Amino acid sequence: MAISFFVNAMQVDFASVLAMEHSGMVRMFKSLEYTGLKGFLEASGSVYEGAVLEFFANAKVIFGMIISFVANRKLALTKEVFAESFGLPTEGITRFLDIPKQNVVEMWRRFSGSDVPFRAPSKKKEMKVVFRLLHEKVAKALCAKAGSFDVVTSEQLDLMLAITAGLKVNSAQVLFQVLLSMVSNPNRQSQGFAVQISVLLQNLVQSDLGATVKLHPQKVLTNKSV
Repeated sequence: MAISFFVNAMQVDFASVLAMEHSGMVRMFKSLEYTGLKGFLEASGSVYEGAVLEFFANAKVIFGMIISFVANRKLALTKEVFAESFGLPTEGITRFLDIPKQNVVEMWRRFSGSDVPFRAPSKKKEMKVVFRLLHEKVAKALCAKAGSFDVVTSEQLDLMLAITAGLKVNSAQVLFQVLLSMVSNPNRQSQGFAVQISVLLQNLVQSDLGATVKLHPQKVLTNKSV
């Protein structure tokens, strides 16, 4: 497996984690489900490694859509197709500056592992354990962050806040913009979304995508690995 492309992969076995006895963890995973991210984060047992590499090698952003060639087929990926493929919400906030102040203050207190409200940038160890896991999901699977995951950035904290507060987020717009950035900047292509691209190609390219590679068990969150 091309390790650099899958190093940040982190999928969720929702049936497994929602059966946990830890109410805080279950509540956190339900918040991901409630905000419409289940389809995007759902575990996939295997990936079309070669097809993902080919997709990124040939991909270009043209007029707000991604054009690529995979298995000798032309692929035009729009935000609408992206959203439909994963059942992502297409309405809601896209700018987290619009989050009501009362929600912000409440979440700062809820995230903190002490009496001091949690604010970014700060070390994730200053968060309650359940929110450290949420941060890892947000940083790796949603923001496609590079480098260390020890520090919680403002971007990540805002998304965590929106998810935990149950706010309506236009995840299709937010995540598609991340993907556009990854295509435009080759240095970001190893930072996430590889599993999702594999799923997209499987659904959209009516052709042989080659052999699949099994996703490492450590890349899938279950009630035993959390």
